[in-house]
Amino acid sequence: MSDPRDEIKQKLDIVELIGEYLTLKPAGTHGFRAICPFHPEKTPSFHVSSDRQIWHCFGCGEGGDCFSFVMKMEGMDFSEALMHLGQKTGVEVRRLPTTESNVKQRLYEINDLAARYYQKVFAGSQIAELVRVYVSGRGITLELCEKFKLGYSPADWDALTQFLLKRGYSENEIITAGLGQKKRSGSGLIDRFRDRLMIPLRDHHGKTVGFTARLLPASSTSLASLASLSKYINSPETPIYHKGSLLYGLDLAKTSIKQKDCAVVVEGNLDVVGSHKAGVENVVASSGTALTEDQLRLLARYTKKLVFCFDQDAAGLKAAKRGVSIARSLGFDVRAIILPAGSKDPDELAQKDPAAWQKLSASSVPFMEYLIARVIQGKNLTNIDDKKTVSQELIPALVEITDVVEQEHWLNEIAKLLGIDTSILRSHLPAPTKSDHDKLKTKVVQPKTTSTTSKEERASLLILGLYVMNPSAYPEFSMDIPFPENSSPLAVELYTIAKRLYNSGNTAQKQSFFSRLENHLKSESREDLVKLLIEIYFLAETAFSQLPTENVQEQLNMLFLLLRHSKAQNKRKNIAMELRQAEHAGDQETVKRLLSELNHF
Repeated sequence: MSDPRDEIKQKLDIVELIGEYLTLKPAGTHGFRAICPFHPEKTPSFHVSSDRQIWHCFGCGEGGDCFSFVMKMEGMDFSEALMHLGQKTGVEVRRLPTTESNVKQRLYEINDLAARYYQKVFAGSQIAELVRVYVSGRGITLELCEKFKLGYSPADWDALTQFLLKRGYSENEIITAGLGQKKRSGSGLIDRFRDRLMIPLRDHHGKTVGFTARLLPASSTSLASLASLSKYINSPETPIYHKGSLLYGLDLAKTSIKQKDCAVVVEGNLDVVGSHKAGVENVVASSGTALTEDQLRLLARYTKKLVFCFDQDAAGLKAAKRGVSIARSLGFDVRAIILPAGSKDPDELAQKDPAAWQKLSASSVPFMEYLIARVIQGKNLTNIDDKKTVSQELIPALVEITDVVEQEHWLNEIAKLLGIDTSILRSHLPAPTKSDHDKLKTKVVQPKTTSTTSKEERASLLILGLYVMNPSAYPEFSMDIPFPENSSPLAVELYTIAKRLYNSGNTAQKQSFFSRLENHLKSESREDLVKLLIEIYFLAETAFSQLPTENVQEQLNMLFLLLRHSKAQNKRKNIAMELRQAEHAGDQETVKRLLSELNHF
């Protein structure tokens, strides 16, 4: 049986994989580059090779293959990345090597089964007639129900629990998944969700990780107890569901977000559903809370432009302000949608006037314009108390704007609004405080090899990189590289292993030498050398990929000349130092020998 890792690599194009997360631009014959997602930078230092199916960042030093990229990007361990890419490529991965991964896989499976159960009850059961009427009344079509996998949880105490137990899931798994809970007295479980519209929560890969359950206006629950029930309840935190890391609808929105280079952030899950009905698909929901840093970093994979459209109430404004504050600190371009009078949320507008929602979602305004309009609503700006209230709301938001031109623009606007001289308002602006987000954003990441090495060490790495790219093209491979004295021992060791491996292979093997060397190092568990191998490959490719063959050979000769000249200079310095010591000691025989050596240079 073939190794699933090799089969996945054969079927998967790393450029397409990474292109799902980053905007790649051509760089060289077989290369691409992008802004690195793993450290702050403005100039792209993240490189991908379609020829070798590897990636490397010269800024932070990270690199590897498709598995290492998914592991770092998604926070997965190797077994999870293997399963994920296996599903993506249709390669069967029969078993997972870790207990933790097996637990997560079982949770994905039980949540998916629960979603299909709720969906089937919703679609075909008589007991779901009222919820179907409710959904239809909200303008949600059967196609949208199927798209978002909407379902219904029966009012019975343990309908889902009994179904799952019969399918071989344990009580502990049902509890861990957040689908059931122990009875208050006696043994056994009851369902967590009963008599509610079920909205599956899917991660950005489309895997069901939990649920939001909406109370129905025409619930079978008694009116006395109805008032005490929450309108929405969510799955509890589980090993696969973390509310602060999930954005509802992102699995369906990410392609549209990339195409439009913009994400519209709404408050409720049904706002997303309604938006899709209106033909606007680049929409995600924050589930009624401010965006977290994890959610924003997830969105940053697809765009750096956010458009907020939260409900027209105090809670919506408060959540928007908190989310905007974090988004700005992470470098997002933040804008907002001002809903027309009479529309309390995007869903309501999308139902009443789909064309209006389409137009608004494509014509947002700067967030400060939205904030000013919201803050002054109902205020009398000739009243000193209202003026103070408005200034207390707007000035902190003004301080968060880092662009000088934009800040000056809104400073003038607010000054005119409040009837205050601009210079007076400017003089009373508090100094921006350095939040944790700011510290994270401005943290300096020291670049690796490319900027910390001497020109001699860089020359030796370039030669080694050329050799491993295509050793048969360079007869000099049989020659020793004159590594400088300050060379990394790992570089010397890699060259020694590469040379030995090359000379032990046949002609056919030499045509795929990079892969041979990479596989050999992995079989020896030398991940440190694998990382260096990938780094020097990209170093050489970046330097030489655009040069004609004859110019590459010329550059190679110059690199050798540089190293030999440097080595000779160091040798002369050492001899001169020994000569001074011998003259000081009066050792004439040694002086004579050293003078003879100097004359040979």
